[in-house]
Amino acid sequence: MEPLIKNLPESILTALTSDYCTKHKDAYGNEMKVQMMDMSQFGMGVICPQCELDKENAKVIKSITDEAIERERNKRKNTLHYRSVFSDESIKDAGFKNYETRTAEERKNKDLALKAVAHYKSGKTFTTMLNGDTGVGKSHLAMAIVRNLNAKLDTECAFINVRRMLMMIKNSFNDEESPYTQMYFIDLLARVEFLVLDDLGNESGDKEATRFVSEVLTEVLESRQKKAMIVTTNFSREQLERIYSKPLISRLLKGAAIIKFEETTDKRVKPFDLNQEVEG
Repeated sequence: MEPLIKNLPESILTALTSDYCTKHKDAYGNEMKVQMMDMSQFGMGVICPQCELDKENAKVIKSITDEAIERERNKRKNTLHYRSVFSDESIKDAGFKNYETRTAEERKNKDLALKAVAHYKSGKTFTTMLNGDTGVGKSHLAMAIVRNLNAKLDTECAFINVRRMLMMIKNSFNDEESPYTQMYFIDLLARVEFLVLDDLGNESGDKEATRFVSEVLTEVLESRQKKAMIVTTNFSREQLERIYSKPLISRLLKGAAIIKFEETTDKRVKPFDLNQEVEG
């Protein structure tokens, strides 16, 4: 501290006291005496300039750390928006508030989905399987589940339409600049805390595509043994076991909670009214 003291202005030098602070150490770990200063004229009392500098440094470090933590938190939360793969872009806005419940089954299934959210928030790990025909609202409820978890928990989520994912992987074979490789998706699906696999089995008419799904799922399941999944599919568990393999589906749906749509009709089939007023 001696060189620093010599360079201080005269007005500051007159504030130096005969007392020393011995809390500090030099670069070699030796005790370093720092001369105290009487700053009563500025309403600060007697202070150690090194202690004050340490406090300011600590504030700066905390600010930088807090900013880094917030950036990482936002990055995790934004994964659902920026890394998800949809076959229907309208699913992005799907939530519990805009899920129509016209029938008893729809009300029951919405309630079951909300219960799944509550169990996930409590720390339980399991797979929720939404099973039923096309257009009955499986994907809507699956997205509602992860959107709720993404909003309420400091966690990373992704919604992946399986058929669309496979198209992106196949396109990467002929495009060296495409980031959407098989390893990209394996890493993403393995990394996120909550994962939706949408329309599983829908690619089963293409044996090559089904082989890719099996490879990806096998890799992903290895690293997701303690993580939750939400699966939507038109197929029963027995049908999925024939499409892929019984051991793979057994691991995927081990202890699964089933939300089944048996009476709900296709919500996407709505007639267009030609008698409505023409806009514009």
